[in-house]
Amino acid sequence: MKLLTRMIAFLSFLIMFQYANAAGNSVYVDQIGSGTTVNFTQTGNSNTIGNATTKAKVDGNNNTVTVDQIGNSNVTALSVTGSGVTVQSTVTGNTNDVNISCGASGSCTASSITNTITGDGNTVIQSTEGLMTSVVTITSNNNSVDIQNDSTSVSGSKSNVNISSGGGNDVVIRQTGAAGTNGHEANATIVGATNTVEIKQGGSVDSKVVSTITGSGNTLTVKSNHQ
Repeated sequence: MKLLTRMIAFLSFLIMFQYANAAGNSVYVDQIGSGTTVNFTQTGNSNTIGNATTKAKVDGNNNTVTVDQIGNSNVTALSVTGSGVTVQSTVTGNTNDVNISCGASGSCTASSITNTITGDGNTVIQSTEGLMTSVVTITSNNNSVDIQNDSTSVSGSKSNVNISSGGGNDVVIRQTGAAGTNGHEANATIVGATNTVEIKQGGSVDSKVVSTITGSGNTLTVKSNHQ
């Protein structure tokens, strides 16, 4: 009887352990320093890096941040600050939420954020301050992309959005601030149907917009000298 009781208790422990591991993992980091490499790797569902109220933070110059999430309903909430910063985020799955800001509390010069999304119903938000290059690549449907670049540099910010083989995607690019020398530049390439693209750019002089859309039922709105 004692042996049976022990076996039942042990099996109950295993079941509880499995359910605990079935839950998503949460990661929060507050890194300060230059020349640092930070790698996040998560596999499974409902994983989080930071959250809606407290983003994971990496502050410093010439840092490299890599995020790799595989699964569904994952969340990335990341804030980076500094010059020469490189952020690469790769998400594979559905209904993922990626929110990355650069320079929200300081400068972010000569830096780049690259998002690669494979899956449906994903949301990508990028908000930056400084001389930035934003890149978003999506191969799927019903995704939402929102890029807000505010450059106080003489040169403007650059954004590239590429959505292939997808439908029902919604893309908004807003780039404001001084851009007297090279100007802001926005490039959007979308293949699919019922996509919506809105590009707003404003600066001192220059503004360049290149948009290529292949498919039916698409909507494109471009506003230059927008503040």
